[in-house]
Amino acid sequence: MTHQQQIAVKYECDLCERTFSEKWALNNHKKLHSGEKPYKCAWPSCHYSFLNLSAMKDHYRTHTGEKSYLCDMCGFAGGTRHALTKHRRQHTGERPFKCKFCNFASTTQSHLSRHKRVHTGEKPYRCPWCDYRSNCAENIRKHILHTGKHEGVKMYNCPKCTFGTNSPMEFRNHLKENHPDIENPDLAYLHAGMSVGKPQTLFSS
Repeated sequence: MTHQQQIAVKYECDLCERTFSEKWALNNHKKLHSGEKPYKCAWPSCHYSFLNLSAMKDHYRTHTGEKSYLCDMCGFAGGTRHALTKHRRQHTGERPFKCKFCNFASTTQSHLSRHKRVHTGEKPYRCPWCDYRSNCAENIRKHILHTGKHEGVKMYNCPKCTFGTNSPMEFRNHLKENHPDIENPDLAYLHAGMSVGKPQTLFSS
């Protein structure tokens, strides 16, 4: 195998379509599937945990307010390297995430994943209160909050008490202030669309 062929080697996740140029990046990615988050935030009363040390450090800056990643093309300051990388694409026009079915290209992996569902017909998100399904979570939020079909329901319901809200920020604050014993508030947040007495979740597969 030549040096150029070695550079071109891709490490593919056996659980999804993602590929990586480095083995360590694949190993980190696989933790997303296993739920493993060994790095816990050291901020008092914060119970968030992360896949790797750099992600934990980036999160820690949300407590301190530090924004040390500066754009050399404008006045933007980001709290993480990832935030700066995404921002710089506004200047460069770079769209590194390309669809294999058409000419669509995106600045983020999440936008590409959402676009691919146009081709596959996949609708992984469903309303907890009816049979409506969609290929993106935002359409579920619009369906619940703006169509009038589910007047009075709350999208985010606390798994520990009767608190409910339609504001994700209010829900996050509620978890942090009232239920610091929840070890993985991110997971609780993702499944907060579960309605009382119904087994369906907002983010159902």
